[in-house]
Amino acid sequence: MDLLNENKYQEKKTPKGKKIVLMLLILSILLSIGILTYMAYLKSAQPAKAVILINGEVTEITEDLVYDGKYIALKNLSEVLGYEYYNSEYQNYGIDTTKCYIKNKNLIYGFEQDSKKIYKYEQNTDLDYQYYTLNNNIVMYNNKLYVAIEDLRLALNVYSEFDDKNNLNIYSVQKLIEANTEKLRENGYTITQTENNQKAMAYGWIIAEKNGLYGVLNNNLEEIIGTQYSSMYFDEYNKSYIVSNTSGKYGIISTTGSLVQSLKYDGLEILNYEHMLYKVMSNNKYGIMKSNGSMLTDIIFDEIGYKKDPNNKILYTLIVPRLSERIGETIVVKQNGKYGLIYLDTGKSFLDCDHLDKLYSISELGQTKYMIEAEKRTMTLNEYLEIRGTQRLNLN
Repeated sequence: MDLLNENKYQEKKTPKGKKIVLMLLILSILLSIGILTYMAYLKSAQPAKAVILINGEVTEITEDLVYDGKYIALKNLSEVLGYEYYNSEYQNYGIDTTKCYIKNKNLIYGFEQDSKKIYKYEQNTDLDYQYYTLNNNIVMYNNKLYVAIEDLRLALNVYSEFDDKNNLNIYSVQKLIEANTEKLRENGYTITQTENNQKAMAYGWIIAEKNGLYGVLNNNLEEIIGTQYSSMYFDEYNKSYIVSNTSGKYGIISTTGSLVQSLKYDGLEILNYEHMLYKVMSNNKYGIMKSNGSMLTDIIFDEIGYKKDPNNKILYTLIVPRLSERIGETIVVKQNGKYGLIYLDTGKSFLDCDHLDKLYSISELGQTKYMIEAEKRTMTLNEYLEIRGTQRLNLN
């Protein structure tokens, strides 16, 4: 008999085995939670995978687009940017997969496999090709040409940079114009409309106009060169600007605004890139200036070079190549209504401006022929020189 009711209030004891199972279950749950938490931490601690953004749009990094981590396919990039891509050399209509050129409106960019040398050309001008040297060769991979990412600014005049997440951002000039137009307008500026000048944006320089005068801003819209020039032309080759002031005088300044060539000419323009010559004008006469500012000729000519005439298949003609071992390269000039030739290296006269009505070049079957017209007769330059002989020619 349980008088003290001891059995009534005695707890029912759990078998020892069940306690162990319960403890193990709890431990396994806690361990699982810990593992999942740690895995989540590791995932969050890992840096995000870098991406390429082209004009602000994320572009999938595929083997076809990026090679060896540092090259990008010219064809793929052109398609995304809206540029035209051709597997050949410019103005050579045969297919050549080792070469290509890319067309962005009037600007042409040419590339060749295993070469650091590229060329640029501006259509609808008389300027010759501009040749530049990249830091890396153009490479071929899977039958595609690739350019090093670090060379993009120079190669295609696109703005490219890595952000703090190591993402590569590539912007075309057109996209940069869209992005900055409204901000510039709010500050009283109008962005340059000239394709050549727009190339400066690839280097972080914005040529803009305010109250009828031009200057240069950086990407933060801070003035690098104040708006004080009546005209401005970006010379990418020399990293400078050809400018004119409100008095109509032309000169050259650096990209920081310092004076390179004083503003004293009535006109100044690039004449030739290969030899880096400028055509300067004063009192309606022309002369040739070297890149160091010294004069190759006096300012005495009616014109430098012969203008192109597509209707008559006449090419723009400036420099005549060597005519013989004794006669070096010459430049076409016009004086007193007649054409002649001066030596490219010295500026001295080779063929006086006293007889020729025309001196030009034409292209026949892929070859350039130099022609003259005088006294209503047309012949090749070499034929004319043979007839004229050497008695009146300066061969020194």
